Amino acid sequence: MIFNRDSKKYLYHYTRADTAINYILQSNTLKVSSFQNTNDPKESKNWLFEIGTNHNLDLGTYNLWALSDELNREIKSKTYVICFSKDKVLTGNHLNDLLSRGYGHSRMWAQYAANHTGICLVFDNDLLGQAFHNEFSNFTYFAQNINYVDRFIAERNSAYIINVDFLESLDSDMKEYALCHLETHKDRLFFEKLLDWEQEQEYRWVLMGGDVNREPLFNYLNSLKGIVFGANCSEENISKIVEMTKNKGTEYTQLKWRNCSPWYNFERRF
Repeated sequence: MIFNRDSKKYLYHYTRADTAINYILQSNTLKVSSFQNTNDPKESKNWLFEIGTNHNLDLGTYNLWALSDELNREIKSKTYVICFSKDKVLTGNHLNDLLSRGYGHSRMWAQYAANHTGICLVFDNDLLGQAFHNEFSNFTYFAQNINYVDRFIAERNSAYIINVDFLESLDSDMKEYALCHLETHKDRLFFEKLLDWEQEQEYRWVLMGGDVNREPLFNYLNSLKGIVFGANCSEENISKIVEMTKNKGTEYTQLKWRNCSPWYNFERRF
């Protein structure tokens, strides 16, 4: 896990220790959360959709605000997401690579792992993808890297325009239109964030459509390969987590700070 140079091998999920103990490790499952509950306002707040036509339809006969609200509900109430960090390009030299690892982001430890008291779960990318597919193969989903780009408020893009020509061709069925719209514009709507988020190096699965009326869970099977403990993770929680996972071939390490940088606690035995 530490001595690795394949930057595509693992995915990383930061979490609180109590969440891992009481839910994730207890049930061997991960939750795919509602898209409306992300911590990025670009995603959680309502989008404003304009209306447009290629066939000179009278746009004055359409209620812009009602259509925009309806499309928001159809897209966001039935879209779920689970997010991971990934490695940057690795050299194979663990001395130089630590800050390029998915578990090497101090701000993410503070934000997502309760100020370094939590853990970072290390998953095999391929095995996790298979586990996700096993559970959700009957639904539409996508998995890819986040693209980071700053955009301006005045910028217009078809991702935020309701094509009333196409909507009319579907007999104004907004449910069907929403699925087509988000499949067409998924990169802009679901896989793009501002540059300020870039250090997260995010990879995510987006689950959409269907009649999923809850935040779904999926069994990650044997894809969990390692656990990194935060610098402030308590001895009690470390012991509990090791006890829950020790017979599953899981590797462990802990990050400790030395002056200006995190480092591996090689002296620690688990």
